Amino acid sequence: MESMDDEPPNSWFSRLFKHREQGLIEQRLSEEAYEDYKRLLMKARPEVSGSKITLRLSNGTVELDKGVLRIKAKNKSTAEKLLRNLHHYKEPPSIWPAYGLSYSLKRRRKPIV
Repeated sequence: MESMDDEPPNSWFSRLFKHREQGLIEQRLSEEAYEDYKRLLMKARPEVSGSKITLRLSNGTVELDKGVLRIKAKNKSTAEKLLRNLHHYKEPPSIWPAYGLSYSLKRRRKPIV
């Protein structure tokens, strides 16, 4: 009988957690590229916290921090699609939904009374 420690790497347990990692794309940026992405993403009214810019989309999240661009989505192909379509923020907002882009969906948190 095989114990849990002797399971092959492609066991059901490793496959269960692998899906979370597949939807992340991380790209290192130069200072110039960071400034270009920052100008581009600011058109979509992102959440800004210090140097971190977070843009929440219906099918993923785009995070821009000093030197790093991260795109998180449910799977890698969706994340790649978001990365390819980010340049469409230069176009008028009326065409953004055709490329899976939108204004950031900001949620207001209610104070705890």
